[in-house]
Amino acid sequence: MIGRIINRIMHRLVRGTVEHPIRFVIVLVALFGVAALAIFQAGLPSLSLALPTAQSFRVGSSAPSSTENYMKGTETFNADLVWNSLSDDAQNRYRSRGGSMQQLQAQMDQARQAGAQLDQVTYIGGQSFPDGSSMHFYTVLTKGPQAQSTAEPIPYVFTLDPTGKIVRVQ
Repeated sequence: MIGRIINRIMHRLVRGTVEHPIRFVIVLVALFGVAALAIFQAGLPSLSLALPTAQSFRVGSSAPSSTENYMKGTETFNADLVWNSLSDDAQNRYRSRGGSMQQLQAQMDQARQAGAQLDQVTYIGGQSFPDGSSMHFYTVLTKGPQAQSTAEPIPYVFTLDPTGKIVRVQ
C-alpha cells in the first residue's frame, strides 16, 4: 500500500514538472535546499587558508643600515659606502660586467662634476619574507645635471638577502 502511494506521488510529480516547467524549477530549488540543509547539519570539514598578516612580516619603521649606507654613499658620491652595502653576489655580478669599486667611484665623480645631486631621500618602508630576505622602498628627489634644474622624484626598490646586504637595486 505504501509503495502504491509513493508510486502515485512520484508519477504526479514527474507529470506535473513536465507539463509545467515552473514546477520543475520549484522542485529543483527544494531539492537543493534539502541537500544544503543536510550538508550544513552534517558539517563538512572547513578549508581555511591562513594568509600571513601584515604584522607578521612587516619590517620595522627604521631603514636597514645597508640601504642607508647606499643612499648616503650616493648622496655624498662615496663609492666605498655604496660598494660595502652590496652583497657578495651583487659585487660579483658587477665585476662580471667589467665593473669595480674604482670604476664606480669614477662614475660618481663624473655625476658630481655634471651637477647631479640628491635633494631629498625618504624611506617609505619595508617588507620581510619567510626566507629572511626583504624589500625596502625609497623615494628620492634628484637634480642634475646642471641643465635640469627641477627636482625629479625617483623610486628606489632594494632587495636584501637574509644577512641584510643589498642583492638588487631597482
